Amino acid sequence: MHRHPHESQAGTRSVRVHVVTVSTTRTDATDASGPLLRELVGQYGHVVAGHTLVADDPAAIGAALDTLLSDGTVEAVVLTGGTGVSARDCTPRVVRERLDRELPGFGELFRMLSFPEIGAAAMLSTAVGGIARGRPVFALPGSPNACRLAMERLILPELAHLVREVSKESPLPSPAAKAASATSPGRPAAKPDAVPSAPSAPSARAGRIGISAEEPPPPPGPVDMVTQILPEAERPPEPEIATGWRAGLRALGGELRRGSLGEIPEPLERIAAAMDVLNAATDRATVALPDGRTYTAFGYPDLVRNNSKVLLVRDAEPFPEVVALHRWPVRVGTCVEGDSGITPSSDLDPGPISEERTGAPFPGDGSLFAVEGASVYVRQGRKVAQFDGRNVADGWPLASAVGTLLLHWSQR
Repeated sequence: MHRHPHESQAGTRSVRVHVVTVSTTRTDATDASGPLLRELVGQYGHVVAGHTLVADDPAAIGAALDTLLSDGTVEAVVLTGGTGVSARDCTPRVVRERLDRELPGFGELFRMLSFPEIGAAAMLSTAVGGIARGRPVFALPGSPNACRLAMERLILPELAHLVREVSKESPLPSPAAKAASATSPGRPAAKPDAVPSAPSAPSARAGRIGISAEEPPPPPGPVDMVTQILPEAERPPEPEIATGWRAGLRALGGELRRGSLGEIPEPLERIAAAMDVLNAATDRATVALPDGRTYTAFGYPDLVRNNSKVLLVRDAEPFPEVVALHRWPVRVGTCVEGDSGITPSSDLDPGPISEERTGAPFPGDGSLFAVEGASVYVRQGRKVAQFDGRNVADGWPLASAVGTLLLHWSQR
């Protein structure tokens, strides 16, 4: 999947994100989605500006949003909960009332990405995103899985870009300027207590609103400063200390080439589950090794961050080579003939490789198909068996094994 340069993460500045959990039944102790959102924000190098727990009530949600949208230190708001179709699910309606511009593509893409996981139930989600008072605002479902999907696949890869684009036309005003503009025609006057006296002050609004004291920013993750929108000659050099998939790329002597998208081997194109995983990547390029081998690189969520998940794919025998580069220095992927592959050769006896990886020889015949941390996968006819040193899992049909491995490697 080719991404136009305009669609890439433009800029690497940290964005201050406030998280809001909408629920009448959850508490700080039982809330799973709120902490997950805060963790993901920090992993992408952004800053958690605070966390609000608010009742599933239109007035309470609206009051919390008005408070946050009047706070000049908050640059984006992400809400979780209240996006279903029951009578009490009102979060999207309250958010839409405050949007200056909706981003219809967000809801459309979120439901499209949800469909493979939850089927027709995806159409019941009313998740919405848009711009309110110069800030991105997103309303997500209450499910942790749905929150992770929306954040990792849609929001976080584009958040800095979105904030930068919005600030070009309407820079975020100071809290004082916001208070002054709140009484302008077409905008209801802000209530006196809508602006907290300090960013960490708790709100005293009606309902169960409790805006936490400002959390210390989590240490930013290893975000690479190279962005796709810059021509090659203008990109800053790679950091001296490479981590994650970039450490593997450097160890292999590989070069990431943005100008070429590479190809997908035909055997993988015939496996629908494998294509689902590859098409889910939001970034794609070519990797060239010193010996002339070229791979197509797929990034989850991109090929910018050091902590992205990156799969390398190339045509080979007896089956295309797929390598989970982010697992480096552990060599994880499918095995190919000869010594040209990154993982052990498929020609080798699986017994010693199995003993090295799992601590026990593989109890049977077959050819080495794939390896990961403490497991080996052995091809036996048209099926693939997994061995972890103790048990041999029932053989999977080849297509099922490939789809399952690619999905697993693209996420972990």
